[in-house]
Amino acid sequence: MSPRPLVSIVLPNRNHAGYLPTSVEAILHQTWSDIELIVVDDASSDASRDIMNAYRDRDPRVRIITLPTHAGIMRAVTHGLSHAGGEYISIAAADDFIEPTFVQKSVEQLTRIPGAGLCFSDPSEFRDDPRRRNAFPLFLSSAPIHIDGGTLAALLKRNFFSLSANTIVYRRSAFEAAGGYIERLQWLSDVFVAMVVALRHGACYVPEVLTGLRLRPDSYSATNLRNSAAQQALVYEFLALLSQPVYADVRERFREAAFLPEYHFRTLIWLLRSPIGREFLTPRMAGRILLRAPWSAVRGMAPLSARRRLRALSSRIRPPSWTA
Repeated sequence: MSPRPLVSIVLPNRNHAGYLPTSVEAILHQTWSDIELIVVDDASSDASRDIMNAYRDRDPRVRIITLPTHAGIMRAVTHGLSHAGGEYISIAAADDFIEPTFVQKSVEQLTRIPGAGLCFSDPSEFRDDPRRRNAFPLFLSSAPIHIDGGTLAALLKRNFFSLSANTIVYRRSAFEAAGGYIERLQWLSDVFVAMVVALRHGACYVPEVLTGLRLRPDSYSATNLRNSAAQQALVYEFLALLSQPVYADVRERFREAAFLPEYHFRTLIWLLRSPIGREFLTPRMAGRILLRAPWSAVRGMAPLSARRRLRALSSRIRPPSWTA
C-alpha cells in the first residue's frame, strides 16, 4: 500500500499567543494525521515562542521557523512554504479554526480528481468562540463536486462568490505553477493564486463548513482594506499580473467571470482611470460593481437569515456541466 500524501500546513504568527493554542490544537487533531505544521514566528514579543516550543517538544510534526526581525505576514508565509515538503499545502492563521475533518475531506476530493488544483468548502465566521460560528453556505451542490476551470468561469459569471482562503487545500504543483503567494500583491496574494489555480485546473468543492474565520477589526486584511490608496495600487498590480504571458491561459476567464478582488464604487473609478483597468471593464463587470457596491455597504447590518436566503436564491442558476 502506498503511503498517504503529506499535507503541509503553514501558520504565520506574530504576537498571537492568546489565539495559538486553539488554532494549533485543531490542526494537530486532524483525522488526517499525515501532516506537518510549519509555524513561522514573525519576531513575536509575547509568549508565542514558548507556546510553540511546548507543542514541538511533544509532537514531531511541528516545526518552528523563527524570523529574527519583523518581516510581515507575506514574507513569513513564503518563507514557511519554502520549507514545506507536502504534496498538498494549506495556509492557516493563528486566530482561525479548522474542523477535525478539514484536511481529510479536502484531500479525499483532490485524490479522487487528480487534475483539480484545489479544494474549497463553505465559509463561516466567528468573533470569540469558534463553536459559535455563523455559516454562509455557498449552495453550489448538495454533495462534493468538481468544477472544471471553464465551468467555474461561467458559474462565477452568473453567480458570484469567492473562495475563502482559509477553506482551501492546494495541490502543491498547481499552487507553485500559479506563482504561489506573490509578495508584491500583499493582502491580495491569496485571492489571486486561488483564482488562478481554480480557473486553470478546476476546483473541488465540499458543501460543508470545515473552517472558521475569526472577525477582528485589527486583522491584517481588515486594516489594509481601509487604505484606499494602497488597495488601488494592488488592484492595478492584480490586473497587470494577469496581462503577463504566464497567465494568458486564465486572463480571459477572469474577464468572462467579471472577477476582481473588490466591488465598490471606488473600484469602478479606478478601472475607468487606468488603461489596463478599462480592458477589464466589461458591461458585466460594471453591472456587478453597481449591484454589489451598495450591498457591500449594508451587508454587515443585514440579518444572517437574509444573507443566506439571498445566497441560496442566487445559487439556483448553474451552468449545466458538473462533475459529480
